[in-house]
Amino acid sequence: GSVSARRSLAGAYFYARRYEQARYHLDRAITMNPNAEETYRFLGLTLGLDGAYDEAVRVLEEALLLPESGTYTQATLGYVLARMGREAEARAILAELEARAAHGYVSPVAFATLLIGLGDIDGAMEWAERARADRRGWLAYLKVNPLLDPMRGHPKFDALVREMGL
Repeated sequence: GSVSARRSLAGAYFYARRYEQARYHLDRAITMNPNAEETYRFLGLTLGLDGAYDEAVRVLEEALLLPESGTYTQATLGYVLARMGREAEARAILAELEARAAHGYVSPVAFATLLIGLGDIDGAMEWAERARADRRGWLAYLKVNPLLDPMRGHPKFDALVREMGL
């Protein structure tokens, strides 16, 4: 109950780009439930967007040790590594996700996230369009998600926002 309340509150601050407040509530949520992989991922992304790269990497590597961690967390780590200039490591994670996708499902959102980090906006856009075909809940936040800022102004992105009636 209250962990998800904390996470919702963190989300409101995150979408408002008030990362300091988002971090505060995510830290509290982790204290309340230290095994919630999603909270670590969200914190890692928040730290990454806030430019606290080393801390973001540490949090995301911790998250990857949790039992339910998966491709989203890997992709978020790849995003942060790419943003901090560790492109070879980010591309290694991308290759790993592509290999996994050959045998099973990897969310288009994971690919879009990593490609945004690598600055491949056209590639990220293709995956965002696939995410739409998959009806991923993530797209509900297209208009406000700061992760997607580099895609704004891309004609296909603006079209996607319009089509979804956001």
